[in-house]
Amino acid sequence: MNTGILNANTHAKIVLFGIPRPDLVDNGPVMRGFVEVKTEEGGHPVKVNVAAWLKIGRSSGTEYLSLKVGNNSQEDPEDYSVGPFYGRLFRQVEGSRTRYFGFIEESEKTGEDENGQGTYATHWQIRVNAKPSLSNDGKTRYIGGTVSPSQQQEENAEDSHLPF
Repeated sequence: MNTGILNANTHAKIVLFGIPRPDLVDNGPVMRGFVEVKTEEGGHPVKVNVAAWLKIGRSSGTEYLSLKVGNNSQEDPEDYSVGPFYGRLFRQVEGSRTRYFGFIEESEKTGEDENGQGTYATHWQIRVNAKPSLSNDGKTRYIGGTVSPSQQQEENAEDSHLPF
C-alpha cells in the first residue's frame, strides 16, 4: 500500500461527477472523480482517482456515498500506485443549503464481529468538506470541496509538542 501521496497531513481538493445514467452498471459506482494533491511548490498536482457507490447505513438508514480512493493499473487492477483507501461522504441539507462531509482513511481489516461484519483498525483519517457546484460553463453539476487533516490528527499533533 503506497501512502506517500495521501496521508494524515494531506491538504487537497476533491471533485466528484455523476456518472451518466446510460453508463451506470449494476453494483457499480454512481460518481467518479479525483482528489488533487498539490505537491511541492511549482510541481504538478497529483490526481488520485475516486469512485463512489450509493449506500444506506445499516443501523441509521441514512444514504451516503462509499468512497474508494486510489490509482491502480489497468493491466493489473490489484496493483495500486496510490491506495486503495476508503471513506464515506454524507449529505447534510439545511433549508435550501446542501453540504457534504465525510472522511478518507487508511485502515486494515482486523477480523469480523458476531454479525459477520468486518472490524477495522484505522491508521489515519483525513476529512472531506464539500458542496454542490456548477461548472463555469453552467452545464455540469458536481460535488467539489477540500480534503484536510482531521481535527483528531491536529489535536494529536498539538499534544505531542506539550511538555505535560
